Amino acid sequence: MTELVFILTDVPELTVGEHATLPRLPALETVLARARREPLAQDWRAWLAARCGAARQTPAATVAAAWATAADERGAPRHHWLATPVHFFAGIDRIALHPAGLLQLSAAEQRALVEQFAHVFGESPWRLSALGRRELLLSGPPLYASGLDPARFAGDDPSAGLPQGPDAAALKRLGAEIELWLHEHPSNLARTGRGELAVSTLWLWGGASEPPRPGPAAPSGPPSGPLSAPPARLFGHDTYAEALWRLQGAAAEPLPEGLSHATQLLDGPADSVLLYPIRHDGGVTAALWQLEQRWLAGALAALRRRRIEAVQLVAGARAYRLSWWDLGRLWRVRAPWWEGLTWGSK
Repeated sequence: MTELVFILTDVPELTVGEHATLPRLPALETVLARARREPLAQDWRAWLAARCGAARQTPAATVAAAWATAADERGAPRHHWLATPVHFFAGIDRIALHPAGLLQLSAAEQRALVEQFAHVFGESPWRLSALGRRELLLSGPPLYASGLDPARFAGDDPSAGLPQGPDAAALKRLGAEIELWLHEHPSNLARTGRGELAVSTLWLWGGASEPPRPGPAAPSGPPSGPLSAPPARLFGHDTYAEALWRLQGAAAEPLPEGLSHATQLLDGPADSVLLYPIRHDGGVTAALWQLEQRWLAGALAALRRRRIEAVQLVAGARAYRLSWWDLGRLWRVRAPWWEGLTWGSK
Protein backbone atom coordinates (compact mmCIF):
# COMPACT_ATOMS: atom_id res chain seq x y z
CA MET A 1 0.00 0.00 0.00
CA THR A 2 1.00 3.59 -0.49
CA GLU A 3 2.07 6.21 2.04
CA LEU A 4 1.21 9.89 2.00
CA VAL A 5 4.14 12.06 3.06
CA PHE A 6 3.43 15.70 3.91
CA ILE A 7 6.47 17.97 4.15
CA LEU A 8 5.81 21.45 5.52
CA THR A 9 8.02 23.91 3.64
CA ASP A 10 8.74 27.63 3.93
CA VAL A 11 8.23 27.32 7.68
CA PRO A 12 8.79 30.52 9.67
CA GLU A 13 9.12 30.64 13.41
CA LEU A 14 5.79 29.70 14.96
CA THR A 15 3.99 32.70 16.44
CA VAL A 16 0.49 31.71 17.42
CA GLY A 17 -0.64 34.64 19.55
CA GLU A 18 -3.34 33.98 22.12
CA HIS A 19 -3.81 30.21 22.27
CA ALA A 20 -7.40 30.48 23.48
CA THR A 21 -8.46 31.98 20.15
CA LEU A 22 -6.87 29.30 17.96
CA PRO A 23 -8.93 26.51 16.39
CA ARG A 24 -8.18 22.95 17.44
CA LEU A 25 -7.09 20.67 14.59
CA PRO A 26 -8.06 17.08 15.48
CA ALA A 27 -6.40 15.30 12.54
CA LEU A 28 -3.11 17.16 12.98
CA GLU A 29 -3.22 16.58 16.74
CA THR A 30 -3.83 12.86 16.20
CA VAL A 31 -0.71 12.62 14.05
CA LEU A 32 1.38 14.58 16.54
CA ALA A 33 0.17 12.51 19.52
CA ARG A 34 0.16 8.94 18.20
CA ALA A 35 2.75 8.85 15.43
CA ARG A 36 6.26 7.42 15.79
CA ARG A 37 8.62 10.38 16.02
CA GLU A 38 12.02 10.84 14.47
CA PRO A 39 14.16 13.90 15.26
CA LEU A 40 15.71 15.46 12.17
CA ALA A 41 19.49 15.62 12.27
CA GLN A 42 19.46 18.62 9.92
CA ASP A 43 16.32 19.72 8.10
CA TRP A 44 13.61 18.33 5.86
CA ARG A 45 15.81 18.56 2.77
CA ALA A 46 18.43 16.26 4.30
CA TRP A 47 15.63 13.92 5.40
CA LEU A 48 14.24 13.81 1.87
CA ALA A 49 17.72 13.27 0.40
CA ALA A 50 18.24 10.25 2.64
CA ARG A 51 14.85 8.91 1.56
CA CYS A 52 15.99 9.19 -2.06
CA GLY A 53 19.35 7.57 -1.39
CA ALA A 54 21.31 10.82 -1.76
CA ALA A 55 24.01 11.95 0.64
CA ARG A 56 22.70 14.08 3.47
CA GLN A 57 25.96 16.05 3.41
CA THR A 58 25.56 17.26 -0.17
CA PRO A 59 24.68 20.98 0.02
CA ALA A 60 21.33 21.96 -1.46
CA ALA A 61 22.88 24.30 -4.00
CA THR A 62 25.26 21.57 -5.18
CA VAL A 63 22.31 19.34 -6.00
CA ALA A 64 20.64 22.20 -7.85
CA ALA A 65 23.87 22.89 -9.74
CA ALA A 66 24.05 19.29 -10.91
CA TRP A 67 20.45 19.53 -12.12
CA ALA A 68 21.20 22.75 -14.00
CA THR A 69 24.53 21.37 -15.32
CA ALA A 70 26.13 24.60 -14.12
CA ALA A 71 29.90 24.26 -14.36
CA ASP A 72 32.87 26.47 -14.97
CA GLU A 73 33.99 26.39 -18.61
CA ARG A 74 37.61 26.03 -17.58
CA GLY A 75 36.87 23.11 -15.29
CA ALA A 76 38.02 25.03 -12.22
CA PRO A 77 36.56 23.99 -8.85
CA ARG A 78 33.35 25.83 -8.10
CA HIS A 79 31.04 26.15 -5.14
CA HIS A 80 27.34 26.93 -5.42
CA TRP A 81 24.67 28.82 -3.51
CA LEU A 82 20.94 29.24 -3.96
CA ALA A 83 20.10 32.91 -4.48
CA THR A 84 16.59 33.81 -3.33
CA PRO A 85 15.23 37.26 -4.26
CA VAL A 86 14.02 38.83 -1.00
CA HIS A 87 12.47 42.09 0.16
CA PHE A 88 13.46 43.79 3.41
CA PHE A 89 11.60 46.56 5.18
CA ALA A 90 12.67 48.95 7.91
CA GLY A 91 11.01 48.48 11.28
CA ILE A 92 11.21 50.79 14.25
CA ASP A 93 14.63 49.60 15.35
CA ARG A 94 15.72 46.95 12.85
CA ILE A 95 15.56 45.66 9.29
CA ALA A 96 13.18 42.73 8.83
CA LEU A 97 12.38 40.29 6.05
CA HIS A 98 8.90 41.12 4.77
CA PRO A 99 6.28 38.43 5.57
CA ALA A 100 5.74 38.08 1.81
CA GLY A 101 9.35 38.88 1.07
CA LEU A 102 10.39 35.63 -0.62
CA LEU A 103 9.84 36.79 -4.19
CA GLN A 104 9.04 34.73 -7.27
CA LEU A 105 10.41 36.59 -10.29
CA SER A 106 9.07 36.01 -13.77
CA ALA A 107 11.23 34.20 -16.30
CA ALA A 108 11.87 37.53 -18.06
CA GLU A 109 12.94 39.19 -14.80
CA GLN A 110 15.29 36.32 -14.01
CA ARG A 111 16.86 36.45 -17.47
CA ALA A 112 17.35 40.21 -17.15
CA LEU A 113 19.03 39.83 -13.74
CA VAL A 114 21.34 37.11 -15.04
CA GLU A 115 22.36 39.17 -18.06
CA GLN A 116 22.91 42.34 -16.03
CA PHE A 117 24.81 40.43 -13.32
CA ALA A 118 27.17 39.11 -16.00
CA HIS A 119 27.76 42.67 -17.19
CA VAL A 120 28.28 44.23 -13.75
CA PHE A 121 30.22 41.36 -12.15
CA GLY A 122 31.83 40.08 -15.35
CA GLU A 123 35.41 40.62 -14.14
CA SER A 124 34.72 38.75 -10.89
CA PRO A 125 34.69 34.97 -10.37
CA TRP A 126 30.96 35.00 -9.62
CA ARG A 127 28.32 33.67 -12.04
CA LEU A 128 24.52 33.82 -11.74
CA SER A 129 22.20 31.35 -13.48
CA ALA A 130 18.42 31.10 -13.75
CA LEU A 131 16.83 27.81 -12.72
CA GLY A 132 13.25 28.63 -13.66
CA ARG A 133 12.29 28.40 -10.00
CA ARG A 134 12.05 30.90 -7.16
CA GLU A 135 15.77 30.55 -6.46
CA LEU A 136 18.50 31.46 -8.88
CA LEU A 137 21.91 29.77 -8.69
CA LEU A 138 25.16 31.52 -7.79
CA SER A 139 28.48 29.84 -8.52
CA GLY A 140 31.89 31.08 -7.50
CA PRO A 141 35.29 30.20 -6.08
CA PRO A 142 35.53 27.54 -3.35
CA LEU A 143 34.32 29.27 -0.19
CA TYR A 144 33.00 27.68 2.97
CA ALA A 145 30.17 29.97 4.00
CA SER A 146 26.40 29.94 3.65
CA GLY A 147 23.27 31.56 4.97
CA LEU A 148 20.23 29.69 6.28
CA ASP A 149 16.95 29.13 4.45
CA PRO A 150 15.34 32.60 4.35
CA ALA A 151 11.84 31.13 4.78
CA ARG A 152 12.65 30.69 8.47
CA PHE A 153 12.86 34.45 8.92
CA ALA A 154 9.81 35.70 7.02
CA GLY A 155 8.38 38.63 8.96
CA ASP A 156 11.29 38.69 11.36
CA ASP A 157 14.86 39.88 11.89
CA PRO A 158 16.99 37.94 9.37
CA SER A 159 20.38 38.62 10.94
CA ALA A 160 20.65 35.13 12.49
CA GLY A 161 20.41 33.64 8.99
CA LEU A 162 23.26 35.61 7.42
CA PRO A 163 26.25 33.67 6.05
CA GLN A 164 28.29 31.75 8.57
CA GLY A 165 31.49 29.75 8.19
CA PRO A 166 35.22 30.37 7.77
CA ASP A 167 34.70 32.44 4.61
CA ALA A 168 31.54 34.26 5.70
CA ALA A 169 33.11 37.71 5.28
CA ALA A 170 33.61 37.19 1.54
CA LEU A 171 30.03 36.00 1.00
CA LYS A 172 28.61 38.86 3.10
CA ARG A 173 30.67 41.33 1.09
CA LEU A 174 29.22 39.95 -2.15
CA GLY A 175 25.73 40.21 -0.66
CA ALA A 176 26.33 43.86 0.17
CA GLU A 177 27.53 44.53 -3.38
CA ILE A 178 24.43 42.85 -4.80
CA GLU A 179 22.24 44.98 -2.54
CA LEU A 180 23.91 48.16 -3.81
CA TRP A 181 23.57 46.96 -7.41
CA LEU A 182 19.83 46.31 -7.00
CA HIS A 183 19.07 49.61 -5.24
CA GLU A 184 16.96 51.65 -7.66
CA HIS A 185 17.60 49.03 -10.32
CA PRO A 186 15.36 49.45 -13.41
CA SER A 187 13.72 46.08 -12.74
CA ASN A 188 12.87 47.21 -9.22
CA LEU A 189 11.46 50.51 -10.46
CA ALA A 190 9.24 48.53 -12.79
CA ARG A 191 8.13 46.24 -9.95
CA THR A 192 7.24 49.09 -7.62
CA GLY A 193 5.41 50.78 -10.50
CA ARG A 194 3.26 47.66 -10.74
CA GLY A 195 2.65 47.67 -6.99
CA GLU A 196 4.98 44.71 -6.37
CA LEU A 197 7.69 44.38 -3.75
CA ALA A 198 11.17 45.34 -4.92
CA VAL A 199 14.11 42.93 -4.73
CA SER A 200 16.28 44.19 -1.88
CA THR A 201 19.00 41.61 -2.49
CA LEU A 202 19.67 37.98 -3.35
CA TRP A 203 19.80 35.88 -0.19
CA LEU A 204 22.69 33.41 -0.54
CA TRP A 205 22.18 30.04 1.12
CA GLY A 206 22.28 26.28 0.58
CA GLY A 207 26.07 26.13 0.18
CA ALA A 208 28.74 24.35 2.18
CA SER A 209 29.37 26.25 5.41
CA GLU A 210 32.40 24.20 6.48
CA PRO A 211 35.04 21.99 4.85
CA PRO A 212 34.31 18.26 4.60
CA ARG A 213 35.22 16.37 7.74
CA PRO A 214 37.96 13.72 7.55
CA GLY A 215 36.74 10.26 6.70
CA PRO A 216 34.60 8.69 3.99
CA ALA A 217 32.37 11.72 3.54
CA ALA A 218 30.27 12.33 0.48
CA PRO A 219 31.94 14.06 -2.49
CA SER A 220 31.85 17.84 -2.28
CA GLY A 221 31.09 18.36 -5.96
CA PRO A 222 27.86 17.83 -7.85
CA PRO A 223 26.76 14.19 -8.16
CA SER A 224 28.31 12.64 -11.25
CA GLY A 225 25.33 10.47 -12.05
CA PRO A 226 21.64 10.04 -11.25
CA LEU A 227 20.53 9.39 -7.73
CA SER A 228 18.75 6.19 -6.84
CA ALA A 229 15.18 6.17 -8.08
CA PRO A 230 12.79 8.02 -5.79
CA PRO A 231 10.16 5.54 -4.60
CA ALA A 232 7.52 8.26 -4.72
CA ARG A 233 5.76 10.86 -6.80
CA LEU A 234 6.58 14.45 -5.90
CA PHE A 235 3.90 17.13 -5.73
CA GLY A 236 4.67 20.81 -5.16
CA HIS A 237 7.56 23.17 -5.78
CA ASP A 238 10.97 23.47 -4.16
CA THR A 239 14.22 23.97 -6.04
CA TYR A 240 16.12 21.34 -4.05
CA ALA A 241 13.41 18.68 -4.01
CA GLU A 242 12.70 19.12 -7.72
CA ALA A 243 16.43 18.85 -8.43
CA LEU A 244 16.56 15.48 -6.65
CA TRP A 245 13.77 14.19 -8.86
CA ARG A 246 15.10 15.77 -12.06
CA LEU A 247 18.56 14.30 -11.50
CA GLN A 248 17.00 10.89 -11.72
CA GLY A 249 14.83 11.61 -14.72
CA ALA A 250 11.55 12.25 -12.92
CA ALA A 251 9.59 15.48 -12.54
CA ALA A 252 7.48 17.13 -9.89
CA GLU A 253 3.75 17.60 -10.39
CA PRO A 254 1.62 20.53 -9.21
CA LEU A 255 0.21 20.22 -5.71
CA PRO A 256 -3.50 19.34 -5.96
CA GLU A 257 -6.01 21.52 -4.13
CA GLY A 258 -6.76 18.71 -1.72
CA LEU A 259 -7.20 14.99 -1.31
CA SER A 260 -10.75 15.14 -2.68
CA HIS A 261 -9.21 16.34 -5.96
CA ALA A 262 -6.55 13.60 -5.97
CA THR A 263 -8.10 10.43 -4.58
CA GLN A 264 -5.98 8.45 -7.04
CA LEU A 265 -3.05 9.02 -4.68
CA LEU A 266 -4.67 6.56 -2.28
CA ASP A 267 -4.58 3.71 -4.79
CA GLY A 268 -1.28 4.28 -6.58
CA PRO A 269 1.59 1.79 -6.33
CA ALA A 270 4.04 4.54 -5.32
CA ASP A 271 4.17 6.75 -2.25
CA SER A 272 3.32 10.42 -2.67
CA VAL A 273 5.48 13.22 -1.27
CA LEU A 274 3.53 16.46 -0.97
CA LEU A 275 5.38 19.73 -0.40
CA TYR A 276 2.97 21.90 1.54
CA PRO A 277 4.07 25.55 1.98
CA ILE A 278 3.30 27.22 5.31
CA ARG A 279 3.31 30.69 3.77
CA HIS A 280 -0.22 32.01 3.83
CA ASP A 281 -1.81 35.44 3.92
CA GLY A 282 -3.58 34.40 7.11
CA GLY A 283 -0.40 33.16 8.77
CA VAL A 284 0.68 29.75 10.04
CA THR A 285 -2.66 28.97 11.67
CA ALA A 286 -4.60 29.50 8.44
CA ALA A 287 -2.15 27.34 6.49
CA LEU A 288 -2.44 24.50 9.01
CA TRP A 289 -6.23 24.78 9.04
CA GLN A 290 -6.25 24.31 5.27
CA LEU A 291 -3.87 21.36 5.61
CA GLU A 292 -6.28 19.85 8.14
CA GLN A 293 -9.41 20.37 6.07
CA ARG A 294 -8.07 19.60 2.62
CA TRP A 295 -5.60 16.81 3.35
CA LEU A 296 -5.10 15.39 6.83
CA ALA A 297 -8.72 14.65 7.73
CA GLY A 298 -9.18 12.64 4.51
CA ALA A 299 -5.80 10.96 4.88
CA LEU A 300 -6.63 9.75 8.39
CA ALA A 301 -10.03 8.49 7.20
CA ALA A 302 -8.26 6.49 4.48
CA LEU A 303 -5.76 5.17 7.02
CA ARG A 304 -8.55 3.99 9.34
CA ARG A 305 -10.08 2.10 6.40
CA ARG A 306 -6.61 0.63 5.70
CA ARG A 307 -6.68 2.08 2.23
CA ILE A 308 -3.16 3.46 2.76
CA GLU A 309 -0.29 2.13 4.83
CA ALA A 310 0.77 5.26 6.69
CA VAL A 311 0.63 9.04 6.92
CA GLN A 312 3.93 10.86 7.41
CA LEU A 313 4.36 14.47 8.44
CA VAL A 314 7.71 16.27 8.35
CA ALA A 315 7.44 19.53 10.27
CA GLY A 316 10.19 21.62 11.73
CA ALA A 317 12.57 19.53 13.81
CA ARG A 318 10.74 16.18 13.59
CA ALA A 319 9.29 13.58 11.25
CA TYR A 320 6.11 11.78 12.34
CA ARG A 321 4.94 8.44 10.90
CA LEU A 322 1.44 7.22 11.75
CA SER A 323 0.42 3.69 10.73
CA TRP A 324 -2.90 1.91 11.21
CA TRP A 325 -1.48 0.15 14.27
CA ASP A 326 -0.43 3.49 15.78
CA LEU A 327 -4.03 4.67 15.74
CA GLY A 328 -4.60 2.27 18.61
CA ARG A 329 -2.21 4.15 20.91
CA LEU A 330 -5.16 5.71 22.68
CA TRP A 331 -3.10 6.38 25.78
CA ARG A 332 -1.29 9.07 23.80
CA VAL A 333 -3.74 11.85 24.57
CA ARG A 334 -4.11 14.56 21.93
CA ALA A 335 -2.76 17.92 23.01
CA PRO A 336 -3.35 21.28 21.29
CA TRP A 337 -1.34 21.33 18.10
CA TRP A 338 0.59 24.45 19.11
CA GLU A 339 2.01 22.47 22.04
CA GLY A 340 3.02 19.51 19.92
CA LEU A 341 4.69 21.15 16.95
CA THR A 342 8.43 21.76 17.26
CA TRP A 343 9.75 24.04 14.54
CA GLY A 344 13.25 24.18 15.96
CA SER A 345 15.15 27.30 16.90
CA LYS A 346 16.87 29.81 14.72
